[in-house]
Amino acid sequence: MNNCEKINVLIISGLLTREHSYRKLNDYLYQMLEATGRFNVKVTEEFTGATDETLEKYQLVLINYDAKEWINDPCFTYWGDSAMDALDRFVHRGGGIAFYHSSISVGEGTPDALKQMMGGCLILEEGGRRSPKSDFVVDVAAPEHPITKGLHPHFMVTGDDFLCGISFMENTSVEVLATVYDDLKDYPQEGFPPPHMKMVYIPDGDLSKMRGVNTDAPIAWTNRYGQGRVFVVSIGHDIDTMRRVDFLTLFVRGCEWAATGNVTLDPPDRTGENRLKGWPYY
Repeated sequence: MNNCEKINVLIISGLLTREHSYRKLNDYLYQMLEATGRFNVKVTEEFTGATDETLEKYQLVLINYDAKEWINDPCFTYWGDSAMDALDRFVHRGGGIAFYHSSISVGEGTPDALKQMMGGCLILEEGGRRSPKSDFVVDVAAPEHPITKGLHPHFMVTGDDFLCGISFMENTSVEVLATVYDDLKDYPQEGFPPPHMKMVYIPDGDLSKMRGVNTDAPIAWTNRYGQGRVFVVSIGHDIDTMRRVDFLTLFVRGCEWAATGNVTLDPPDRTGENRLKGWPYY
């Protein structure tokens, strides 16, 4: 693919937890990508029965799929062996894949290949959790990576989900792009764990023993799976974060890198007359 060709993207969605309005969220993802002029985007709400032929016209698959309707559901419903095998071959042979926000939450029923693709996952039984804070500063951890180069070293997001206590798989090539500090001081408050995340694992009831607490927790990273490139971003719960220029740039660049191995997209220019442009700014 040369840099003038558009990247064909398939968003796989259809089953998200009830706190996520997946059709609205898919529309936002569609707008962010297509506004750059770099992507052609299609959406499927049912990937079951997919084959190699289903994916052959795409360079990138974007996963916006929770595999269940509620965070405490014990079973995760994916697309069956044939569709999962087709996706595995697609990425292993060089196709790009991106995982968005809550799609990193896994459990019983999640195929091992999907976890290996992600490189890191949110596993409640192993201490994965949502931090009580919803407004927080994102720190760029790899300022020279093509995806993050030129972003502000620190940027604020509001009204978002900070998913931390990530479990990283063995034998992966994860490179962390951005982090948020997981501060123990954020936890001792009424309402944690929240009623919709009863499975949070707190060893011996001691918050200081929670997985990864008081460390810089990754919220965006890359991985390699066979010949394929993987981009993961765990923030982006709603439009408040998506409107942030740095997040928008991180997302579209991460998708471009996963699809092509290169980054050509600059941050949106909001100077001069461009100040009049509405979101998504491109």
